[in-house]
Amino acid sequence: MENYLVLETYDNAFEAELAKALLEENGIAVELKNSLINSIYPTFAGDMYRLELCVPVDSSEAAREILDSYTDGFTTHKILQQENALLEGHFQLTSGRHSSRYIEKIRILQNPEQASQLCKMMADRLSDLEFDAVVGPAYGGIALAFETARLISSQFIFTQRKDEKMTVRNGFDLSGIKSVVIIEDIVTTGGSVKEVIDCFREMNISVTAVAAIVDRSGGKVDFRCEFIPLLTLDIPSWEADECPLCKNEMPIIKPGSSDKK
Repeated sequence: MENYLVLETYDNAFEAELAKALLEENGIAVELKNSLINSIYPTFAGDMYRLELCVPVDSSEAAREILDSYTDGFTTHKILQQENALLEGHFQLTSGRHSSRYIEKIRILQNPEQASQLCKMMADRLSDLEFDAVVGPAYGGIALAFETARLISSQFIFTQRKDEKMTVRNGFDLSGIKSVVIIEDIVTTGGSVKEVIDCFREMNISVTAVAAIVDRSGGKVDFRCEFIPLLTLDIPSWEADECPLCKNEMPIIKPGSSDKK
């Protein structure tokens, strides 16, 4: 690796792998030094051999710019870790699909200071866009949308499911609303957000963008408008009859209680 240099060092394997994947997606060759010994002896090696993210010397400036532009993603991941919101096991998601990983957003909302920091990052990302109100789908998106709207001095609206159809909560004055942004917590298939989008478009109100804490689809969701996740993760999920964890008879956990898809 004589033509490589150490761009960054990590104590956390997940963050190192996240950075590696981000650079590789942008066409930059990456070597992750000490990854093998850390995987075999995580406790012992972590104290002595930090993970070193190495890139070719002639790609180092471009690689640094890419990592610096993804600051929100790394900060979001650290918050999720600090709040013990990243869970592993066998989960049935609120979409009905199964997954080996689950993001417990309630633990983020339980800490208003951390939730506000996430909203500040979303507010910063939305600052160059034009819209009249910030929308939060019930229930997880409500607190996030309210705080984001407060930070940017925008109007706030929330939607809820009524008679199995996504609607704007009665009482909101929509007469001056021509465009909105939608704030969501975790996006898996994007089904509930698409329902919110359809709800506003039926009222001739345009949707400028969707923002979220985490896009766990790996960038596969298409909302037909700008999508701004703070953190993008490619977390596999399966239909129940295709779930390998079910086939291995691993006990299943059904967290959450929303109708999110």
